[in-house]
Amino acid sequence: MFLKHSGKALALFPLLLAAGCSTVDSVGSDIGHMFSSSSDSPIRIESDPEGADVYVMGEKVGVTPLKLGQRAVFPNTYPKDKESLYGQVTLKKAGCSDYTKSVNAKILDVGLKAKLECGASSSPSASSGSEVREIKEVRSAPRLSETVEQRLEHIKELLDKGLITSDEARKAREHVINDL
Repeated sequence: MFLKHSGKALALFPLLLAAGCSTVDSVGSDIGHMFSSSSDSPIRIESDPEGADVYVMGEKVGVTPLKLGQRAVFPNTYPKDKESLYGQVTLKKAGCSDYTKSVNAKILDVGLKAKLECGASSSPSASSGSEVREIKEVRSAPRLSETVEQRLEHIKELLDKGLITSDEARKAREHVINDL
């Protein structure tokens, strides 16, 4: 009797195994599809004004408006010197301040809509208060402790660092020379 029932069980075993494997495969592929669809969805990047250059990992990848793959922002491998740029998007447009944003879950869902600060009062890359103070100091009354040469050198340093535009540097030099 035992032999009779064990024979049936052995005959059904391959069928159960095949059914179990196909179920595992379908679940595995469903999970794979679930994750791959979300990681493959593009990030929509927009700017006001439009036409800003988009940089990821220090490289220009396009111009706004732009749809950008998540792998570009979150690459599997990257050089050690670009580690600080991982997950960040930078927008650059002539006459506007640079705009840098770390991509988060909200940006992945709804995209990035950047309002760029443009105009004569903003410098291309002035982003911290100390940099802005340095620019204002160049435009303000002459420092009593600085010679003309030192003031002109200071203007050149600000220009070389990209903290002021060449037009702002020219105006600051004119101001220094007019104070003579």
